[in-house]
Amino acid sequence: MRLLSRVCILVALASLVACGRTHHKVRHWPAQKFYDRAVSALKAGNNHHAVTLLEELEGDYPYGRYAAQAEIVIAYAYYKSGESQAAIEAIKRFIRLHPTDPRVAYAYYLEGLVNFNKNKSMIERAFGVNPLRGRDSTALRAALRAFETVVTKYPHSIYATDAAERANYLIDMLARNDISVARYYYIHGAYVATASRCKRVIEHYPRTPAVADALGLMAMAYERMGMVHLSRDTARVLARNFPSSRYVRRLRRAHILPGP
Repeated sequence: MRLLSRVCILVALASLVACGRTHHKVRHWPAQKFYDRAVSALKAGNNHHAVTLLEELEGDYPYGRYAAQAEIVIAYAYYKSGESQAAIEAIKRFIRLHPTDPRVAYAYYLEGLVNFNKNKSMIERAFGVNPLRGRDSTALRAALRAFETVVTKYPHSIYATDAAERANYLIDMLARNDISVARYYYIHGAYVATASRCKRVIEHYPRTPAVADALGLMAMAYERMGMVHLSRDTARVLARNFPSSRYVRRLRRAHILPGP
């Protein structure tokens, strides 16, 4: 038993020495070699190894011309390996340290992508689902802010067009998701919460089709709360701006709107 323990210790020490030699050898690479090897690792799908090499590069050449590039590529490597939080932290660090760097536009775009893909299952079942089943739109709202930053602050960047398309998609999704939540509240008799959620849609997403549903649900919620004048005023706004809305027919059947 003692002999086995001694053998294990010797093997462990040998491994540490070998690792130390490898590490020592790697740390003598020039910056470009670090970077090229990291890029090759990324292309091969070895994201964790890429991060290790880039961190070595940052440590050995903190003020070299590859240092800032290494920082943003580290963020991308974390993103590709599914480490969302580490990617976000790396992106925010890059933006904080290099606010005037031309690559900041890409940093914001990457931040949008990370948050956009943070929970794909949420996106895939975004509508018509019980809102209390753990679905959280925080990441999507963060993605929207990042994409909108690209569009407003860097409109001539190569990422602006795609960022704008993704932002529009998210705006529509978030608006419809709020309507799904409002319907859930209405069905369960939470009329104040229904009206509040509908108001948020109207205020934050005024150019989306969801506004018609928001007005209709709001009018119905006001009616259930006994706020007759508010209900009728809201219904009239709906009928004037969205005459073909299905809620117009429902409000007429409920005598909140006069018949045709």
